[in-house]
Amino acid sequence: MSVSVLSLTRPLDTVSGLLQLASLLGLALLLLKTAQLYQRRQWMLKAIQQFPSPPSHWFFGHKQEFQTGLELQELKKRTEKYRCASPLWLWGSRVSLIVYDPDYMKMIPGRSDPKSEGAYRFMAPWIGNGLLLLNGEIWFQHRRMLTPAFHYDILKPYVRLMVDSVQVMLDKWEELLSQNSHLEIFEHVSLMTLDTIMKCAFRYQGNH
Repeated sequence: MSVSVLSLTRPLDTVSGLLQLASLLGLALLLLKTAQLYQRRQWMLKAIQQFPSPPSHWFFGHKQEFQTGLELQELKKRTEKYRCASPLWLWGSRVSLIVYDPDYMKMIPGRSDPKSEGAYRFMAPWIGNGLLLLNGEIWFQHRRMLTPAFHYDILKPYVRLMVDSVQVMLDKWEELLSQNSHLEIFEHVSLMTLDTIMKCAFRYQGNH
C-alpha cells in the first residue's frame, strides 16, 4: 500500500513543480515586458520633449479625449494651442506626432529616415517592394526615375479637374447645412477623391 501512495504523490509533486516553474517564468516575462515598455516610454518622452501636448494617461494616452464624438473639435483646439506639431499618445508607449505646419511638412518628406515597419508591410505581397516601401539609396533611385512623370507642368492640367470635384463637394455641403442636415465629411471626401481619380486617370466626367 505504501508503494502505491508514493507512486501517486510523485506525479502530483512533479505537476506542482512544473506549475510553479511556469508561474515563475510567466512572472519573469511579465516583469521584463513591463521594464521594456517603461524604457520605451521614457525614450519616447525624451524624443518628443520639444513638442508640448495636453496631459495624457500613463496607459490610455489621449484615447479618452477622442472617444466623445468631437474628435475634429479636439484637433482644432490642439492646432490653436500648440503650434506646428503636437504628440498624440495612443497607448502608454505608443505615440504619433501630429504635424500641421507646412514648413514642418516640407522637412519631413525631404528626409531619408526609414519608414514605419507596420504601416504598409502587410500590403507588400500585393504591391511589392516599390517606392512606397523602399528606403535609402534604392528609394532615391526609384524616386529619381518617377520624378519627371510628376513634374509641375504635367500636373497643371489636372488642377482644374481637382478644383471642380472639390467645388461640387462644397456645394453639397452648403445645401446640407442650409437644411440643418447632419454632415459626415468622410463619405463626401471619399467620393470627391474617387471622382478626382476617375477624371484625372480615366477622363470620366461624373458628378459625385
